[in-house]
Amino acid sequence: DQQRGAGNECAGDCNTLKLAEIDGRYPHELSGGQLQRVAVARALIPRPALLVADEPVSMIDASLRMTVVNLFKSLRDDLGVSIVYITHDLATAYYVSDRVMIMRRSRVVEEGDARTVLSNPQDPYSIALRDAVLSPEDAWRNTDA
Repeated sequence: DQQRGAGNECAGDCNTLKLAEIDGRYPHELSGGQLQRVAVARALIPRPALLVADEPVSMIDASLRMTVVNLFKSLRDDLGVSIVYITHDLATAYYVSDRVMIMRRSRVVEEGDARTVLSNPQDPYSIALRDAVLSPEDAWRNTDA
């Protein structure tokens, strides 16, 4: 029964996306993170092999960002969905990506394994990006000043 199978898949997705908590609520009653999860659920309905997420956490409160970022990791790991995750946040790119591509003026300047590219960039632009981001230790030290 194809309809029952689709219903089971949808229920599984809702569980993965933690959408049971919002059942019966109106959009204006949802948080930014919940709205983002609903958007992802809608994108998953046709069972895509690839999902493009353009700055998916840029307009979400900082306290909810990791929930959405972890959702993308779960989609990749648990559902096997390939994700093109577009971001300006190098820390998020490092956390969520296997591979990264750094672009400048619509051109790829560096690409490869996320850990390698982000911890040891070779291109001057990539180096400048990395150096513009405070390490967690530096950020902590600056709060004591």
